[in-house]
Amino acid sequence: MSEEIRFEVGEKYENMKGVFEVVAIHRDQMDIRWESGEEISTSIALQQRIIERMQHEKELEQEQLAQKKKAKAATAKSKKPFSGFESDDFGLVVSKTNWRGRGQLGGLVTRKLSSKLYKFNSWAVLRKPEIHWLDVKRQKQKNLADQAKFYARVDNDHLFFGFHVPYHYPLPETCDWRAVLPWLEKPENEAWLLKQCAAYDLYICDLSGKGVTGRLAIQNDRWVHCQDNDLTSDIGRLSEFLASVAKAEEFDLRIEKCMQKEAVIAKQQAIAADLAALFASLEPLYDAAAQKLTN
Repeated sequence: MSEEIRFEVGEKYENMKGVFEVVAIHRDQMDIRWESGEEISTSIALQQRIIERMQHEKELEQEQLAQKKKAKAATAKSKKPFSGFESDDFGLVVSKTNWRGRGQLGGLVTRKLSSKLYKFNSWAVLRKPEIHWLDVKRQKQKNLADQAKFYARVDNDHLFFGFHVPYHYPLPETCDWRAVLPWLEKPENEAWLLKQCAAYDLYICDLSGKGVTGRLAIQNDRWVHCQDNDLTSDIGRLSEFLASVAKAEEFDLRIEKCMQKEAVIAKQQAIAADLAALFASLEPLYDAAAQKLTN
């Protein structure tokens, strides 16, 4: 808010009619003279209100102009091809970020993610710094909330990407968890996943924190449970461990890779190829979930 206007004799001000000079002040009245020579006696309070209104209107105009410039800059940025993550892309708030769009990382990964079985596309998650990649046919099905998907998400300092299988109790018949867990019970499939996690430096976690704390990782070619207090313990068969902990109301299974912010930014556009390569390598997991409904 503008400060109160204080008139002084000999000083110049401007109202709707133009620039004027204060000639004399008599309590709540003053004599003013415009540059044209016209002179009048007027209320001080009236001239204060006129000038304050003019200042307020000018401030509003400047603010609107600044907002238009920001919107124009954001639109121009969103239309540019994805050239890599920027520092401002990292955080838990998605406003003023563009990386999730199909004209950005979402679409670039989609174009690099070739599959003989599925036609993938990307969807930005509402109000979350996350993208999901799903087969377009499956995405249209009613059980979308319970479907497996590939994803990428950020926090303030990291990029996470990998394979996601949601679990909600009571477990719906169409939930992809019902297909993925039996698939993992086959020793050859679990051995394959162990190999993929070792090759890509992946770990398994429960993003909800309600079923598992810490993470499941690979050490010496075996699964171990790494707790937040730095304690580790062997878990034996992965499928048996997951079946035992998936009794909470929510179990948000993530098989993911984590990269530091600085490393991601340094990758520039090449980060899209990293995501596409990992998703392609984990397609057998997606297939295990998808074939449940397509067979």
